[in-house]
Amino acid sequence: MKTIFVKDYEEMSAKGYEIIREVIKNNEEPVISMTTGGTPRGVFKLLVEGIHKGLDISHTTFMNLDEYMGPRDAVYSVRSFMYKNLYNLINVKPKNIFLIDGEAEDSDKEIARYKEIINQYPMDVQLLGLGTNGHIGANEPGTPFDSTMFLAKHDDSTIQSTMREYGITREEAPTEMLTLGFTEILEAKTVLLLVSGKHKAEAVKALLEGEITPDCPATALRNFDNAIVIIDEDAASLLEKEHKSI
Repeated sequence: MKTIFVKDYEEMSAKGYEIIREVIKNNEEPVISMTTGGTPRGVFKLLVEGIHKGLDISHTTFMNLDEYMGPRDAVYSVRSFMYKNLYNLINVKPKNIFLIDGEAEDSDKEIARYKEIINQYPMDVQLLGLGTNGHIGANEPGTPFDSTMFLAKHDDSTIQSTMREYGITREEAPTEMLTLGFTEILEAKTVLLLVSGKHKAEAVKALLEGEITPDCPATALRNFDNAIVIIDEDAASLLEKEHKSI
């Protein structure tokens, strides 16, 4: 795992976008799997600006890490986020847009459908954020490191984060999510984890200085050379050991 330390959210976003941009520019048929929420908003903004300035996405396939179980047009849905922050803001379209169906009545059938897409379109980049409890995707603490795509139940801290992010009540907040497991996530050529803010500092400390354990799901990345973690100063504020960008 490669760790890059940056000053703030803006620099984290710029560095994350730079990595994604180069993959899009240097691959004939790039496949980018996105995440949603507060962390990647800056990357999305820069991606939209880049596309407007001529970044060619006509051969790019975009997909997503997960999707909340609930109405597809809900304010919190991954589909809503992707259209609001990317697809509705650009005049050119990517080669493919693949989204998980959070309204699927048969989750097993939806998992099989989406896993077939992943097999057909191997991911060049999997973009990730870090949960305050160390989760990635909806792989909550305790999820085995050999997990494959599954229907996950959210921990309370994840539900609280969703409520804050989208300004919704506990009753409105989704409690389940279809998510890629560690197996699919770590098969991406580049696994790109972005972390910003003091509220992520304890999770970062566990990620970098704690033991590798399913109790902190993101520690699974430490065993993989294809993982890149970009951390800003606030998120790194509780680290005791010296960590140098390599």
